[in-house]
Amino acid sequence: MNTQSNKKTPRVAIILLSVLALFQIVRLFAFTIIQDALAGKVAESWTFPAMMDVFVGACALFVALGIWRGKGLAPWVSAIVFFCLSISDHIDAMTVTLTSKGPAPAMMSGSGVIPQLVVMSILEIIALWALTTKTMREHYLADNHKSA
Repeated sequence: MNTQSNKKTPRVAIILLSVLALFQIVRLFAFTIIQDALAGKVAESWTFPAMMDVFVGACALFVALGIWRGKGLAPWVSAIVFFCLSISDHIDAMTVTLTSKGPAPAMMSGSGVIPQLVVMSILEIIALWALTTKTMREHYLADNHKSA
């Protein structure tokens, strides 16, 4: 007798989370902010947020692949940590934007920066919520043994 359950995978959530993670690759462009901060062209306070951006951007492909193809604790926790670090970086960038006295990088100047960072943070909070739902936990953490 086969008692295997025919659970559906949360495909739409997995696709959306993977795309959101993959989209973070563009943050690699923050490398230029690091160079400008070290050269004194922009305020030194931009160095850490830019380094975090580069780190998140460098991890984005691996996290997206883990969300897309992985199962188990490692891809699930990696995705949660990834989005937490990203939110933390957005908060840091908002703080630097609001408090820095020196010149801002070109991509971080203007009135639309804070709203963009807020929207991205909200999307990533939703991603964290989605990852911690029962369906997603079961997808990534379920015991794959067949019962007889």
